Amino acid sequence: YADKIRRSTAIRVGDLLDPEYLRSRLHVICTLRTAELEALGVHTAPLDPDALATRYAEFGERLRPHVDDSVYALHDAMGAGKRILFEGANASLLDIDHGTFPYVTSSNCSTLGIPSGTGVPGSAIGRVLGIMKAYSTRVGAGPFPTELDNDLGHRIRERGREYGTTTGRPRRCGWLDLVAVRYSVMVCGATGIACTLLDVLSGFDEIKLCVGYRLPNGTTTDRFIPDAHRLEGVTPIYETMPGWSAEIRDASDRTTLPQEAQRYLARIEEITGVPVEVVILGPERTQTLVDGRRAVALATA
Repeated sequence: YADKIRRSTAIRVGDLLDPEYLRSRLHVICTLRTAELEALGVHTAPLDPDALATRYAEFGERLRPHVDDSVYALHDAMGAGKRILFEGANASLLDIDHGTFPYVTSSNCSTLGIPSGTGVPGSAIGRVLGIMKAYSTRVGAGPFPTELDNDLGHRIRERGREYGTTTGRPRRCGWLDLVAVRYSVMVCGATGIACTLLDVLSGFDEIKLCVGYRLPNGTTTDRFIPDAHRLEGVTPIYETMPGWSAEIRDASDRTTLPQEAQRYLARIEEITGVPVEVVILGPERTQTLVDGRRAVALATA
């Protein structure tokens, strides 16, 4: 990421397909990198740009069949009437520009990354489905107003299996922060929401929703604060809703969910201003409601 913005030390995939240009770029880059290492007191053998060029050119030949101008490929697909699905990899609040800076990733991971990363204009995006959990989680450091660092948080973590896929690191868990969700909906232009892991909240006597923040000076706001140092100082303002005890994984449609669960989803819609189009009730593909009904097609997909 840093090399891309710096430009002078960046190599792009297309460069790997042009051995002579690649070699000239590596001569410049190796000179800069060697000088940087020496300035930092790291004394090592000089980097060999010619050896690197030979090795990287081999990578380029292996990649050549898979390299194309994605702008034209995607626009050709749109011109042919094909549907294109873009999937984000990180939460919108980890976005480099609109997330809880500096506790963010190094790219635009909201829908704003689609135009800049693919060349597909924002005007061509017809539908945006925002994926959210029925509660809030955070991985690693950073502000988390609704964090439950207690038995309730532990209960959510265990029921939701909130552990890092590769590291096994436990995720921080808390009540749903609707201030953050609404902000994410605004930034991403979400036209609908997919609420996952609703079943994790089954069995709680009461469930809380964060609908605002109390600032250190005593004033309140319903606006999200993406500046980490300011967000650290807020206190969540909660609405308390009754929980439900019934198991919901086998619900056939939204109307067969417990009334408390239905009201929970309705409140999410009221605060965010967009419909909850998908509800995930469990780990199986069949435990999914789409537009309020059991998604039968997913069972055989």
